[in-house]
Amino acid sequence: MNKLRFVLVGAGRAGMVHGQNLVHYIPEGELKAVVDVDLKRAEETSASLGVKSFYSTLDEALEKEDCDAVCIASLTFTHREMIEKAAGAKKHIFCEKPLAQSLEEAEKIQEAVEKAGVKFQIGFMRRYDPGIRRAWEMVREGKIGDIVLIKSTGRGPGLPAPWIFDREKSGGMLAEVSSHDIDSVLWFVDKKPHHLHLEAKNFKGQEIREEFPDFYDHYVLTMSFVEGPLGMIDGGCPVGYAYDARIEILGTEGMIKVGETEARGPVLYTSDKKSWRDNQSSWRDRFREGYLEEMKSFIRSVLEDQNPSPSIIDGKRVVKVVELAHKSLGQQSPVLWEGEW
Repeated sequence: MNKLRFVLVGAGRAGMVHGQNLVHYIPEGELKAVVDVDLKRAEETSASLGVKSFYSTLDEALEKEDCDAVCIASLTFTHREMIEKAAGAKKHIFCEKPLAQSLEEAEKIQEAVEKAGVKFQIGFMRRYDPGIRRAWEMVREGKIGDIVLIKSTGRGPGLPAPWIFDREKSGGMLAEVSSHDIDSVLWFVDKKPHHLHLEAKNFKGQEIREEFPDFYDHYVLTMSFVEGPLGMIDGGCPVGYAYDARIEILGTEGMIKVGETEARGPVLYTSDKKSWRDNQSSWRDRFREGYLEEMKSFIRSVLEDQNPSPSIIDGKRVVKVVELAHKSLGQQSPVLWEGEW
């Protein structure tokens, strides 16, 4: 096998990113079909990507298409069903974050994948962003000594899709907006959390709370690690000013910063002694290289029989952090991380 053949599930924004990468930028990958519960959208997406086949169910696609892997970019509450179907058909699986909306669902997903013996990678693309990856390498090389504090900021200019407001379907704003931040902190620290504490408030979405009383739009999550540093994640939507994704790592012998709110491009200086440049407007643009490299890595792991990274364990850990954080929010106090790492 010198090429991995994919079925794409989910024709939304993330699905289009992966679809375009497979079609235009990764010769080792081949997109065979698009699946979406909205058959018209599946047809339109497949046509825009130059793919002939489209379906409204994964069952039909698996029955009719000769494929090796499934890329799952559907809504969070569908992940378990899609993964179990793909695993049951012995197809390798790439799945967008978050893995699941609850730890119980994540554990059932893990059981299905391990039973099938297929390759599985969770879509934490920040691990493949060149700047963030180099920062991680610098930490491993001891450039700043031991980590004292790591902070990850994740803010979006607008609100996500309304289905995300329902925590039972999505895992809430913390899961949907900040799963990448949580994974980044865990990845850099590489130690078991000791306790977590979530503070969250609703500043801009008062009308949303009429239907979803537990909705929040801004939050701060703090973590203390066993024999390790402190961690902090701040997130919010909508902030309006930019798509804002930054990491700061403070060490005993220095500090590393990654990310900026300003977009790449020219700076305009005017005669009234002012300057301006565009801000980051989209996660798709900010992490374009990360999305491309994570899929290349997944394909290599299958073709060369390697262990994919990040793994299903990494996905489950993030789900557990979210679940414990919401427990902390409910009881308004820190909660301990109990059980395995």
